[in-house]
Amino acid sequence: MSSISEAHMFAAGAHGGVGQKRKYTGEDYINHPVAVREIVALHDGTVEMQIAALLHDVVEDTNVTIEMVRDHFGERVAEMVQALTNIARPEDGNRIQRFIINVRELEQNLDMQTRMIKLADLLDNTSSIVSRDPEFSAIYLAEKELMLDVLFNGKEIGANADVVEYMERIGIEHPLLLSAMAKVTEGIALLKPVHIKRYEKHKSLIWSAWEAA
Repeated sequence: MSSISEAHMFAAGAHGGVGQKRKYTGEDYINHPVAVREIVALHDGTVEMQIAALLHDVVEDTNVTIEMVRDHFGERVAEMVQALTNIARPEDGNRIQRFIINVRELEQNLDMQTRMIKLADLLDNTSSIVSRDPEFSAIYLAEKELMLDVLFNGKEIGANADVVEYMERIGIEHPLLLSAMAKVTEGIALLKPVHIKRYEKHKSLIWSAWEAA
């Protein structure tokens, strides 16, 4: 069995073990990590990156610990999963406060490879949410717009240093970043007037909180 297949089975068991399903479709949650891995693979992500993509939610959402990830898949995969795991808890405050905590943590911990995985995660989630929940999309898109700005613009993104150097030399952004920016922009353009007002209000609140943090 390949290490990617092993990670797939591990993640499927972890998410299935807690009965986790996709919110809008009711499908098995593993379909989301699989989609994220496929996006990472399409952009030449390494085997370790693909494994981390499959495991990116197991510590946050299941009973799996980062030590278990390290024992099964090695130090580098564990580092990537740890970097991608949201740390805020309900007792840390309201949604905006928790969002700022998580983005600050991502800002400190993401590297060129985990930025690719996070962008793939954002792409798959955005497609699902925008098509199914226009009311929540107003909140979600404002948050993703801030994340794209502070976590990815002007930052190194790529499977290895050669890719990053090449893109910097010819003056282009990583295709995953361009796709994510386009997806968020498209989602905002599709918001109805009542949802635009909610988006603009939330955008103002989170940016104020970010600048004050």
